[in-house]
Amino acid sequence: MSSIEISASAPPNTAIVLVDPYNDFLHPDGKFYSRVSESLTATDTVTHMKELVSAARKAHLPIYYALHKTWREGNYQGWRHMNTSTTRIDNMRAFEEGSWGAEIHEGLEPDVLGNGDVVVSKHWNSR
Repeated sequence: MSSIEISASAPPNTAIVLVDPYNDFLHPDGKFYSRVSESLTATDTVTHMKELVSAARKAHLPIYYALHKTWREGNYQGWRHMNTSTTRIDNMRAFEEGSWGAEIHEGLEPDVLGNGDVVVSKHWNSR
């Protein structure tokens, strides 16, 4: 039973935003999970995210998915200012295009037709 409830009379412009709900972050087998697992487990984040998605669906609130660009060979070629995060993504091939790690975590998938969810163009770091 979800502990999160959203009123059906929520203001008309109310929505939920999920940022990068990828397996590589949220699943124990994900490439970045070891870096975020302490926080995820201490707060039971994945369970709460699933409860939030379920409550949003019941209230017919759209969910906006802000997804990080998936990794492909050559994505970072020619970058002059690689920060720690982009270097790590490149070396680990995190969020690799077409891979399980770049899929949205089970139970958090968008429902574009049934709920009106929106998948926003994939965001990208500056070069």
